[in-house]
Amino acid sequence: MLNSVRVFLQGEFNRNVVTLMTGTGLAQLIPLAVTPILSRLYPPEQFGVLALFVSVVSSLSALATGRYEFAIMLPRKDVDATNIAALSITISLIVSIALLVLACLLGKPLAKALGNESMSVWLYVAPLAVFLNGIYSNLKYWSNRHKLYLLMAHRQVLQSGGTSAVQLGLGLLRTGAGGLVIGSVAGQALAAGMMAGMVRRHCPQFWRRIDKRRMLALAKRYRSCPQYLVPAHTLGAVSVQLPTIFINAAFGLAPSGFFMLAERAVGMPLSLISGSIGDVFRQEIGESFLAGQRCREIFISTLKKLVAVATPPFLILLFFAPSLFSLVFGEKWRVAGEYARLMCPMFYLRFISNPLSLVAIIAQKNRFEFLWQVGMLLFLMILAATYYFVRLDVKMYIAGFVIIYSIFDLVNLFASYKFACDGDSRKPGSPTP
Repeated sequence: MLNSVRVFLQGEFNRNVVTLMTGTGLAQLIPLAVTPILSRLYPPEQFGVLALFVSVVSSLSALATGRYEFAIMLPRKDVDATNIAALSITISLIVSIALLVLACLLGKPLAKALGNESMSVWLYVAPLAVFLNGIYSNLKYWSNRHKLYLLMAHRQVLQSGGTSAVQLGLGLLRTGAGGLVIGSVAGQALAAGMMAGMVRRHCPQFWRRIDKRRMLALAKRYRSCPQYLVPAHTLGAVSVQLPTIFINAAFGLAPSGFFMLAERAVGMPLSLISGSIGDVFRQEIGESFLAGQRCREIFISTLKKLVAVATPPFLILLFFAPSLFSLVFGEKWRVAGEYARLMCPMFYLRFISNPLSLVAIIAQKNRFEFLWQVGMLLFLMILAATYYFVRLDVKMYIAGFVIIYSIFDLVNLFASYKFACDGDSRKPGSPTP
């Protein structure tokens, strides 16, 4: 265990990870500290509304930018990276306006299709949340390229702090589910605004470097991003959010709220930690791919770190989740702990595989990404269809999608390892395929 800790204190890679994880630690402590209060201010049904809103926004955000933000790490010239970011933000603005028009025209029918007519009012807010996600995502990748890890750490703290403060304040005013939704959007706005301000201070010439012709040329050069990554990541977002949407439609808002709290209390902190490691890994593996060396070495080293960090908390979660949830959030939330224990294998493999799967994007294996997402969504849809024939209860359904996610995460992990090994055989300086 001591050796696992020591590896995080050596080398630039590990120092950058520690910088991000310090911000991540503060960022996760804030929502974890206020969640026991929120769980007493908001009933499970209102957490269910937030879960559905987040699911809709996450699914739409996957297509809003054309996924061009993933190309920001690829060009050698910083001016090209800046123009890719501007291109992606522009696309996000256009898509968000189109979504707002769609919400105005079809808000109530769409809410009814989601299984919750009270969602109609929040569909008008979803386009704003999608646009804020687009701004943040692009500036995050641009900051990642320039190793602005302290900036990224500050963003995490600000977003979680802003979200928690607004949700807590509105909860005390008894505003209902709107307090959770508005708090979530407020946190996004604070994070995007802070990121934009700090990027501007770091690079005052950021917007002056933008050239329409260069943007169009780069759009063509990296057209595989919208061609493969938009459908792949849209399917991926739908796959991730489908359980929440299906649980809401098939079992009601209360189970959806329990599921939301399990994701919030376990999935969010762990995704922030693995995301911090992934941000540094993305930059390191990108440089290694350009040089055609050390790709496998960096992959194995990062894999060991992820396993060392993930194993102890997941063992605790596996044995004590229901009791911990009952103690921290109140006895009425014990069911959320039971859900969290069922999802433990999925959380564990997701924590490990998600950062390492970035190899596929750096290697431009976008077709694999697309096929992988299609396969997972197909199996999730088969599971959902099974409910109508066998009448699964909610825990049986959760166990089913945990098995599907776990198998596909293992496939993704082995494929990512192969892509990393292939990176060592590339000619140094050659363009990614």
